[in-house]
Amino acid sequence: MKYFFLFFVVLISISALAQNCNRELLVQVPGTFKADASYTGRGLKAEDLAKHKKVVGTISNMIKAKYSPMGVDASYHENFGDVSPHWGPNNYGYSIIPLNYTCYNNKRETEGETSTHFAISVNIFDAEIYDTAVGDRLLLEGFNVMLDMPLKGNGYWYFKEKDVTLGMGLPGKTSAWLITYDGKLPFAYVTKKEFLEKRKLALQVQKQMSASSTQDVLNGLEVEKKYKETEIKNDPEKLKKYMKMDYLQMKERYEKLLADNEKEFKPAFDKIETQLNMSGDELKQQAIVKADPNDPLSYLFTDDSDPFGKILIKPNPDYFNKKLPKSVPQFIWISMTGNHKEPIASKFMTDIMKAFYFTLLFNLLGK
Repeated sequence: MKYFFLFFVVLISISALAQNCNRELLVQVPGTFKADASYTGRGLKAEDLAKHKKVVGTISNMIKAKYSPMGVDASYHENFGDVSPHWGPNNYGYSIIPLNYTCYNNKRETEGETSTHFAISVNIFDAEIYDTAVGDRLLLEGFNVMLDMPLKGNGYWYFKEKDVTLGMGLPGKTSAWLITYDGKLPFAYVTKKEFLEKRKLALQVQKQMSASSTQDVLNGLEVEKKYKETEIKNDPEKLKKYMKMDYLQMKERYEKLLADNEKEFKPAFDKIETQLNMSGDELKQQAIVKADPNDPLSYLFTDDSDPFGKILIKPNPDYFNKKLPKSVPQFIWISMTGNHKEPIASKFMTDIMKAFYFTLLFNLLGK
């Protein structure tokens, strides 16, 4: 009888909260936890899809066993992935988006969007690790970058919790973990020598691109000169006037622009040559770089404590067991973002931390 009475009181309290909404008490209201539409990419082999579903199902069951949503309608998404577009394994994973309860016209409603997000991703990282830099990045640092160094934890890697700006300028926190084989990393760091050599090549391309329109004008001027020499070869005075007033003046002007372009890039090339003359030990050191505030064409070496530093990374094919099917987990990336100052989001983040087990995720690797 006592338990029935307590249950009745709880029901009455929740009912009253729904009718007389109190924003501060919403974090105490049991929420919902359900799946949204899963995703399956095209072209997956049946055996690969089955493996993806098994791994994602294991992760999903792990979370459901321990997580009870409070103050949110949480939806979890099972992403069964696509065929790998590169030499590495297939990417797939699991994520949760919790929508906060809120008060509107004194009634409880569910918000339509959130900045809170949790994900467990298989074989995919926050930065590109299966290819070298492309596009604009290729002509900048020359390698893919990440902003923070992973640190070794209790058998796994983690990234220091950091402040981020969420939607509408709200403050938030983001945390991340990386589960790998034997404390290794699925990417490699770039040395200072590698960066300098690649940056030198990129700088040459940038210089040529900067001079291309000027060089096009000079090339066109030579074509025009040959045409004029043929057209007015029987009128020496007219040809002389053209050479003096048009051709030579234009040539001088655009050759000066080429020379100015050369001068603009020379300091950056000189800096690279000086840096390439550093000792062999120093050139073997890891490259963390930032743009030189006094020279937009140059970079400075820095360290991980610098908020403007970019950690250069490249593919590490040796990490992966290429004998395994592409469907097998070879590393797992976990990330969580939310507003730590908002009670409901903060509780979600705390509760999720208690709902996943590193040991279980470790046991998925290579199997």
